[in-house]
Amino acid sequence: MTPTQQAVAAMTALYQPPASAQAKGMPEIGAALDAQLVALSMDPTPERCEAVAANLEGAKRAVMRLREAVKREAA
Repeated sequence: MTPTQQAVAAMTALYQPPASAQAKGMPEIGAALDAQLVALSMDPTPERCEAVAANLEGAKRAVMRLREAVKREAA
């Protein structure tokens, strides 16, 4: 493997982790969102709504990254 190929492989491992590694973090994301939504239901504020909405968007991005990793590994 050439130095360039080694660098590409290292960057791929860093920036495109395998689907299995990404999937392991999903329960933690779910638990965090659950706690935030419960807190929001108990004390809804505009700021809390914004924070939860931002975190939901982050969770969506994480799921879409997992989707891409699954597709990449299936190819």
